[in-house]
Amino acid sequence: MTSNAPSHTDPFPRPGSSLYYALAAAPASARPALALWLRWWHETAQIPMKVSDPGVAETKLRWWQQELKEASRGHPHHHLMTQLLAPGCVSSPGALPDWPCWMGQLDGLLQLVHQTRWLDEATLLRHARTTTGLACEGAARLTGAQSEAAIQAAGQFGLGLRLAHQLARLGQDARAGWINVAIDVLQQHEVRAHQLSKPESGAAPQGLPALLAHLRQRAATILREALAACRALPAREAQALKPLVVLAHIHLRQMDEIVQQGERVLHERIVLTPLRKWWIAQQVRWGLLR
Repeated sequence: MTSNAPSHTDPFPRPGSSLYYALAAAPASARPALALWLRWWHETAQIPMKVSDPGVAETKLRWWQQELKEASRGHPHHHLMTQLLAPGCVSSPGALPDWPCWMGQLDGLLQLVHQTRWLDEATLLRHARTTTGLACEGAARLTGAQSEAAIQAAGQFGLGLRLAHQLARLGQDARAGWINVAIDVLQQHEVRAHQLSKPESGAAPQGLPALLAHLRQRAATILREALAACRALPAREAQALKPLVVLAHIHLRQMDEIVQQGERVLHERIVLTPLRKWWIAQQVRWGLLR
């Protein structure tokens, strides 16, 4: 199988990225396995977005389904699977996610291959739960989360992070043909799909500020609920979710910036500087942000 992902010799996560600072917040013993899990998610999740032919994208994801079946029988072929399943890779404090967690993410990505516009909010939210939601559940298990409450909180983090990511990529994805806003939400704010996919500079739709505020509030509410659930956990399990707490606070700050910048999000990607991300991560590590 030909991959569009960077070579596995490239630094990952990229220094200065949100994932870079999140990984640094994980227990040292869990970082090697967590980094491999993040790379697996990154390599598979980018297939629908980077492979322009839906048939080819589906073939790549189907290959991964077969690879997971082989790996579950003890016969991995891809270098990421070989490393993750190697003796000693996953050790204390965590455990390898179960195979349905892996497969569920691929099912969600296969749905995305042929889905360029969401008909309703409920379907979009279900998709987010089966993709980034399951990815975060798997990450939490690797860092030591065991209780049902901790795993549920991790899934909630994943849902909020997916929605925040879609807001950050609103214009970028729309120009590539992906309208990651449900039709009923667009209609509610009187914004048309073509106004996102083919934006005119200085002629933003009148309802765009309200739409951005709505998308931010939805994602922020979910992330804050996840943070509250994390704070209610025993200390050991809350510590296991620390990387997700870092990501949540980075994305909350980023969404504030996006809403403040307004229509710029339709024309360019708005991101926080590495220094701002580092400072947020430090505040989480010091307990100033929880």
